[in-house]
Amino acid sequence: MTVLEGVRVLDLTRGMAGPAGVLLLAEHGADVVKIERPGGDRWRDDPSARVWDRSRRSVELDLKTTTGRDRFLELVDTADVVVEGFAPGVMARLGLDYDTLAGRSPHLVYCAVPAYPSDSRHAHRPGWDALVQARSGQQWEQQAWRPGPSFLAAPLPSVAASYLVPIAILGALHARAVTGRGQRVETSLYQGVLAFTTMLWVHAEHRQDEWQGVMTKTYPPGVHQPEVIRCEDGWIQSLAGSTQKRGATIHAIFEIPLDTPPDRIYPAMAEIYRTRKRADIMKLLHDDLFQAAELMPTREAFAHEQVVFNEMAVTVDDPEVGPTTQVGMPFRLSRNPPNPPRPRPAVGQHTDEVFAEPRPAPIVTATDRDGDHRFPLDGIRVLDFGRAFAGPFGAMLLAGLGADVIKVATPQTDPGTEMLARSSVLLGCEQGKRSLLVDLKTPEGAEVVRALAARTDVVHHNMVKGVAERLGIDYQSLRQIKPDIIYCNSYMYGPEGPLSHLGGNDSLSQALTGWEWDQGPAEEGNTPLYYRFGHTDTTNAMASVVAVLLALAHRDRTGEGQEVWTSLLNAALYAKGAVHLTDSGAIEPPKMNRSQTGTGALYRLYQTADGWIQVAAPLAEHWQKFCVVLGRPDLEHDPRFASADRRRANTRELEQLCETEFTRLTALQWRRAFDAVGVPAEVSVNTFDGESVLNDEENLRLGLVADLVHPTAGRLRQVGQLMRFSDTPSVVHGPPLVRGQHTLEIMAWLGYDDPTIDDYLGRGIIATD
Repeated sequence: MTVLEGVRVLDLTRGMAGPAGVLLLAEHGADVVKIERPGGDRWRDDPSARVWDRSRRSVELDLKTTTGRDRFLELVDTADVVVEGFAPGVMARLGLDYDTLAGRSPHLVYCAVPAYPSDSRHAHRPGWDALVQARSGQQWEQQAWRPGPSFLAAPLPSVAASYLVPIAILGALHARAVTGRGQRVETSLYQGVLAFTTMLWVHAEHRQDEWQGVMTKTYPPGVHQPEVIRCEDGWIQSLAGSTQKRGATIHAIFEIPLDTPPDRIYPAMAEIYRTRKRADIMKLLHDDLFQAAELMPTREAFAHEQVVFNEMAVTVDDPEVGPTTQVGMPFRLSRNPPNPPRPRPAVGQHTDEVFAEPRPAPIVTATDRDGDHRFPLDGIRVLDFGRAFAGPFGAMLLAGLGADVIKVATPQTDPGTEMLARSSVLLGCEQGKRSLLVDLKTPEGAEVVRALAARTDVVHHNMVKGVAERLGIDYQSLRQIKPDIIYCNSYMYGPEGPLSHLGGNDSLSQALTGWEWDQGPAEEGNTPLYYRFGHTDTTNAMASVVAVLLALAHRDRTGEGQEVWTSLLNAALYAKGAVHLTDSGAIEPPKMNRSQTGTGALYRLYQTADGWIQVAAPLAEHWQKFCVVLGRPDLEHDPRFASADRRRANTRELEQLCETEFTRLTALQWRRAFDAVGVPAEVSVNTFDGESVLNDEENLRLGLVADLVHPTAGRLRQVGQLMRFSDTPSVVHGPPLVRGQHTLEIMAWLGYDDPTIDDYLGRGIIATD
């Protein structure tokens, strides 16, 4: 049985955030009905829609007419979820806002996905992804091959929101299973930005420079960038000091002198790699269990052996272009495998079918209709054994949904753990948890963890294959203690397959799936470039949360627990799903230019008299107005630029003309001029490591920023709620943990008496710091 069988979702979204998020529900059994206007939306012409709009049915309705509205309401009466991506106010003007729909269907979960929170001062700003990048400050956070902001080759706000959408929906469905009530949930592209900056944007009363040190933006690019090395026949991402093999060194593999200074190791590797075949280097590194990956464009990743093994390259026979290779589902549930993908339907293909089939209103049973269910995951307990960021961030998202998350770690530390404990990375993934330090390798420590497991709903970690088994905390061991436990491992590659024995990190998954290739951009002659956000860690974490919530939905129905998994590789590739293959070649989004300013003359950054402006004017209705504001009305009918095709063909010539004109005025002057005629544009804002975002009092009022008191950082501002719920609000339980902070209270809660606790402390079985 598919996990969401019987759940109906009405989809009124376009672009990536809504459709890609809803696709995760569709291929796990939800009956997704896409509502399309007569003739279809113009966004249907974007090739990525062939991927993101698959595996659903299409109904053609004109919601601006009485008949169309009434027919839509008929469908609402049969639906569990409505998802819409309109600007705030549009659904109300149609008479289809949440209050109206909930009046008919109190069980309905209504998910809104605007560009900015619907009650923020930015709510009615244009919602193009690049404009949200600019206005939020995200473009200034990315390192580039020149000073200043960088256009982001991938739509990062939409990428993050595409995972937040199903998390919000599934959280609300779980709450409904308890209370019987639906609710309005909301996330936004702006909150997608915040999801990708949690490890970067913190503002602490004490030691601010130290917290920011690890991930600081530099020019030239620094963090992880030395690992990007050219071989004789391609590029590689190679970490000099990361290996799972005790005693192995990069010096021994490549005969690098042992007295080579640390800052000369990567240059020495680069000198050696440039004359060797990539495959030969990879074999040497993987034989000694070093972390390394081929760096390639996304189109080549579909043929990677682990991608194929993970079934992340799926065949979809599209009626318009024939057989295609597209991204698969980024996670797996042991009891609920995904459905095979179905091609995107034609506009209105299922209108008659959907209205003809008998379907009653959903029957919603509640386990505690009159109880005090405060948060979406109120009453759910999670054990977090994760390290670094990808594992802990997933558990932090569960804490934000109201779960009681207990971080379990060993009292012993290592240099990597100590470094992260002093960085914004830790602050960005440990918010709202309790901390227990216990030595699992002792019999007494193992018994403590077993006692915790007996009271736990979810176990979550990102250990390398085999480690959990050696520690006795693998799924088979823990299900003997708690048969209905949900167990999630987020790997680098996956639990099986040719690379499953290897660990890894965010930089490797960026390399393998085309992120660094595109951000270089390598095809324009630049070196591939690491994205500083660490966002494939984040997407892996968010994918794991979707998987856990799906498993929880299954348990709500059946009482059964199960094992689920995801990987950095899978989640990173899913987010690049706009790329797909056909018999005639790869279909890819527009490529970024060499200056890292955009993907065309009308969708890019321009330097002005005092800063940078991001323009998003690619549509036909923008062209004449753009020319007038630019002060060059003559360009409208210039034969070189008179049509969209001609503008694309002569984009560099048009860019050069625009570059000259934009230096005449300030960025704010340009934005105001474009606003006046309805051409989308934003000033690209420098937030100085998020300082202006975190000290924006509206963000604090809306819950987007949390104002906390941390034991060592003092007063702390950091990212807050990434989703908002009207009935069971999301929550920030408290500041990021300090190691061992809650050991004593957890031990007492488990029933250990004071003499035993003191004995365990004295013998190092547990610790408080």
